[in-house]
Amino acid sequence: MKEKIQSLNKPIEIEGGLRLVYQEPKEYTRYYSVYHGQKYADSYFRRSPETLVEVASIFDCGYFIMEGETTIGGVFLKPNFMSDLFVVPPYKDYEGLVHKLLNYVKKISATEDKIIVREVVEEHVAAYKQLGCKIQEVNVWMIRPTEPMKAILPEGYSSRAVSSEDDNDIACLLMKAYKANPAYKQVGTKEDYLLHVNEFLDQHKHNKIMDKYSRVVIDNRTNNIVGVCLHMEFEDYPLIMSLVVDPDHQQRGLGRYLLTHSIHSSSAWYPATRLSVIKDNSAIKLYEDLGFLRSKTIIDMYFACKRE
Repeated sequence: MKEKIQSLNKPIEIEGGLRLVYQEPKEYTRYYSVYHGQKYADSYFRRSPETLVEVASIFDCGYFIMEGETTIGGVFLKPNFMSDLFVVPPYKDYEGLVHKLLNYVKKISATEDKIIVREVVEEHVAAYKQLGCKIQEVNVWMIRPTEPMKAILPEGYSSRAVSSEDDNDIACLLMKAYKANPAYKQVGTKEDYLLHVNEFLDQHKHNKIMDKYSRVVIDNRTNNIVGVCLHMEFEDYPLIMSLVVDPDHQQRGLGRYLLTHSIHSSSAWYPATRLSVIKDNSAIKLYEDLGFLRSKTIIDMYFACKRE
């Protein structure tokens, strides 16, 4: 597999006389920011070419799709992974490119693992389904202007900033809340969520702004953490990366408190705040009640190299 990964740094011949040519993130973003970022801005709320350079740098596997000397599209691509395919006008055969690229990814991928196809926008889902890809998760980005708001904490609860000693309790709360939520078809292990929480703590322990926004809610009777809201900064905006309330404490206003605290506390520094939510999550109603704007859906898909 290592040899296959190394080969991606060279021009690659694929079906139909097309070539994949690796681009450095800044160069790749010249096309990516227009033909993907601008075209699908109502799905992502992405803000500028600079923020898309960050995305391209994280993946660092952006390829122009070349027909002769003409760029007809671009894609993030590596073994067992494909994302953000776009075409450059006047080229129109998106479905044909999906077919050719999936065939190539199959050749370079570990057959025991799924091929992950990330962030497919609504209009292209059918093309991937026709080629055997299945839906893994449907997500919606939501955004709202920040403003001063009164965050009301229900009686019997207290709230404070997140500390490193909370990692185990937060991981357990995330797992419990996701298991109880029918919108989550797949729930990770406690170790998965512990890693998630510790990555947050490590990344933002020196960011006082993000630390101020993130909160835990404590049940005063038991001293247990029954609510949590974790923030990060992404594409120059705050992003709520995890917000859950213990199923035994829902419908009491804790989620509304965490959200209004987030909107209020970030208003001094940012013009808007954002979150991503699974499409069928009942929490969407709360977000919309608080003024969050729902974008189009974005779908994560997969192709099983082996029959399931």
